[in-house]
Formats: sequence, structure tokens, C-alpha cells
Amino acid sequence: MISDNVFVPLPLNLSAEESDLYIPYQTYKFPVQNIKQCKNTFVAFSGFCINIGGLIKECHHHNPLQHQDYVGEATYCFYDSLDHPEKLITLDNDTNYLVIHHPWFNYYHWICESIFRLWMVRKRLNKLTLILPEFYKNADFITGSLEPFNIKDIFYIPDGKGLFIKNVCIPQIKPVCDSYNGYHVRQVRKFYKDYVTNVKKCNVLVTEKLYVSRKLASRRKVINENVIVEILERFGFTIFYPEQNCFLEQVAIFNTVKYVVCEHGSGTTNMLFMDKGSSLLELHKNKTNELNHPSFLFWYMAEALGINYYHQSCETAGKEDYFDGDYIVEPKKFEQNLFLMLSKNASI
Repeated sequence: MISDNVFVPLPLNLSAEESDLYIPYQTYKFPVQNIKQCKNTFVAFSGFCINIGGLIKECHHHNPLQHQDYVGEATYCFYDSLDHPEKLITLDNDTNYLVIHHPWFNYYHWICESIFRLWMVRKRLNKLTLILPEFYKNADFITGSLEPFNIKDIFYIPDGKGLFIKNVCIPQIKPVCDSYNGYHVRQVRKFYKDYVTNVKKCNVLVTEKLYVSRKLASRRKVINENVIVEILERFGFTIFYPEQNCFLEQVAIFNTVKYVVCEHGSGTTNMLFMDKGSSLLELHKNKTNELNHPSFLFWYMAEALGINYYHQSCETAGKEDYFDGDYIVEPKKFEQNLFLMLSKNASI
């Protein structure tokens, strides 16, 4: 499989003490993604797909440590449907169905993985019927992000059911989460920007400086946010709570900002809608993941979008694990990073 080599500039405020966390990871390979057309395929409620050859590689990440878990979950769903026929729906007509979802249901994975699978087949949507779990109808970020595509046909899978499908199209998910097809990323940014500007014409807050707070989130909050907010307001930042705006309003808001400060999390995903040359300061935890370095999701995305990237490593409180621990942001260092981001005319 042909791969593109991607080079990622270092964070613009990277210190010598933290350079070893980033320098070894400045390049990665992004393989060309396939669009798989399959016959007689079992599609689990979660989005895993199995045919006579086993688990179809286009439906899951390439993660050797988790591969057996994927196979186990998909196989369990398959045999559970065989043992309980009432859980199996057969779609044996000549309709060509489309699968783009997968088990990790959250904002980032939908916007930065499922939507890009949809983008790969955007010119064929009039000939495809999208398959989605039924509960997706109740999620604004699902319905809002699909709205600009004007999809005519969607088949909703009832909770707990599996499908046996005669014809199914499976655009390949990104093999590795923290990697990006830069060309597609920039195309999708323009697609949504044009929609909220020229079609939806969202009437939203317009600001150049935005702090994306996780105060209303269930985890990964900033313990000393009151101190951080005082600093941010002194620099003219608007405090923003993503939960208070629908998806398309968030697109329109981020389309206007030049400087964003955010904790690592779903809200940072909205950098997808920021213009080239804008700047972002990501707060992340000094507790690293199983690869012993910070998550590169948004550092790598900044490269794909042409965004100036800054970072700050933070102490943790409470649960000290990578996914759930809360943050303690060192105020003096934060103010220095904020000043640097606002004053440095770095461009990509």
C-alpha cells in the first residue's frame, strides 16, 4: 500500500526539557485509504464488518494490541445473531449500503474519522444508503454534521441488531487515529465553512480569542480554572462552553477565531474549522499514554490545517490516568505561553 510521508513542525514553544517527547515523532506515514465493495457481509451494530474472509480491515483501526479485541467483539455479535435470529436483519435487495461508523462513539471519532469516510464517497451518495445505529438520530453532532451532505437514504439499525447485507460499501477508516490525509482535512474544512457561511448563515458569537472550557464536561476538567480564566480575560479571551451550541453553530464560531486555548478533548476537535495561520494552545497532561508520550491527535491535525501549534504540559489531580484525570494548570507558565502565542507572528 502506498503511503505519504508527513512531516510535522515542532510545537512553537517547545522547551529543551520536553523535546524528546516530540522530536522522534515529527514524521509519520499515512497510507492511501481503500473503498471496499463487499458481497454478503455481516455488519454488527457497532460497525464491525465480517465476510467469508473474516474481519474486514477497512472497518477498524490498525492496532495490533487491540486487534484480537476487535475480532472477538465482531465474532461474538455474528454468532449471537445466528443463535438468536430475531437479532438479525437481512438486506438482500440490490441496494448498495454504506458503513462509516465504528464502536468508538464520541465527537472526535465521528468528526475526524466517520465524516472523512463519508467524504471519500461523497460523489456517490445518491447511489448509497447510509447505515447508522438508531440512537445516532438523537445526537446533534451526528445530525448536524450530516446536514450539509443532504443524504437522501439512511437505514437505522435497531438497538442490538446485526445486519446481513448483500451489497455494502466500506470506505476505510484511518488505520491510525492520530494521522491525517491533509488534502481531505482541508477540503472538509472548506466544505463546512461554505455551508455555515453561505447556506445556513449561522448568527453566532464572533470573536478572535476563544477559551474552550471543559467545566460542563464529566471528566478532564481544570481544577484551578478560576485562576486561568482571570488570566484569559485579561488577555481578551471569550470563555466558551461547547455544550451550549449546536454543531453547526460551533463550526461558524471556530471559523472566526484566530487564537484558541483548550484542554485536550472533544472541544479541540473544532480546530478543524479554524483558518490556516490561526493559532492554538493545547493543555495536555504530563501523564502520558501507553506509548509514553502525549497524544499527538491535535499536534498532527494542526500540521494538516496549517495552524500554529503551542502546548503546555499540566499536572493531574484525582484520577491520574491519561483519559480521566483532571488538570492543574501552572498559572505563570500558562501566562508566558499565552503571551508568546499572541505576540509571535509565526506562520505556516
